[in-house]
Amino acid sequence: MIALQKTSRYQRERNKFVKNSSSKTNALIKTLKIFVYNPNHPSLHLEKLGGSRLWTVRVDKSNRIFFFWVDSKTALLIDIGQHDKYRRY
Repeated sequence: MIALQKTSRYQRERNKFVKNSSSKTNALIKTLKIFVYNPNHPSLHLEKLGGSRLWTVRVDKSNRIFFFWVDSKTALLIDIGQHDKYRRY
């Protein structure tokens, strides 16, 4: 099982992401549950972004959770949102 740590940026962006949207809230909860128990599950589309330590998992077709591996059992969630956000990192 994977432990999740969350940055203040992730929490702030998560609040914006799920605001007034039960479908986004449900998608996020489902994604995190799957990730905690099986980070390699095919539905997550786990992807390491080239040239960095940044990884992403898919929440829905256009949104991702951005994170770093702290160690083999801990992920640090740093951001959530559109796939193009990866350019910030």
